[in-house]
Amino acid sequence: MICSLFASAEVPVVQSQADHVATSSSAVPLNRTQNTNGPSTELIETLMFQVQQLESTVAEQRGLIEELSYQVQVLQQEQKERYIDLDNRIQSIQQQAVTTAATTQAVPVTDDAQTALTDEEILAQYNAATALMQERKFDESIARLSEFAQQHPDHPLTPNAWYWTGEIYLVQRQVESARTSFEKVVADYPDHAKVSDSLYKLGVIAQQGSKPELAKTYFERVIKDYPSTQSAKLSEARLNSN
Repeated sequence: MICSLFASAEVPVVQSQADHVATSSSAVPLNRTQNTNGPSTELIETLMFQVQQLESTVAEQRGLIEELSYQVQVLQQEQKERYIDLDNRIQSIQQQAVTTAATTQAVPVTDDAQTALTDEEILAQYNAATALMQERKFDESIARLSEFAQQHPDHPLTPNAWYWTGEIYLVQRQVESARTSFEKVVADYPDHAKVSDSLYKLGVIAQQGSKPELAKTYFERVIKDYPSTQSAKLSEARLNSN
């Protein structure tokens, strides 16, 4: 009877630790730690900071490029308008000289004035001087223009002679001589059409000489006193580019 009891009793099966580990799909070996393949939080934050720095640098460079591009456009437009306006001014000067000649012919000629040059001859002198400028013979042109201004101080073309002398000096980077020429126009011929151009040039000289407040004064004067001139438009462009 005792044997039958032992025979019918269920004997529990004890699973070994090794078998349990072998049959468990989610088990981790006892002698190993679990590895993680993802980047650390510190690395991610470092990369994000570097990306933000790069974005900030790119934005700054983009803004600088846009500013330089605008300044180049302003200078190109200024140069284009200057040359377009040059022909119109020369034609206006020639018409003014013809009108002056007609007025002079109506005045009786005295004995002392018989040896004076005619207005056509004076105009020829001026044209010869400016032609040298267009041929880039700057030193010769300055000499001729200065001679013209000294011989004909009261002629309508004399302020133009002083102005173009200043322009040539600017091309030659003789800034002080250019400044003197433009100031001569402003001071001695305040009612002449070249005053607005001379004031603008004085503003450019001041701006390039790191005198922004003085340049602003000149540009604002041009805009206020000569609002319909080309120099006023150029002055506005200079002010807006700062």
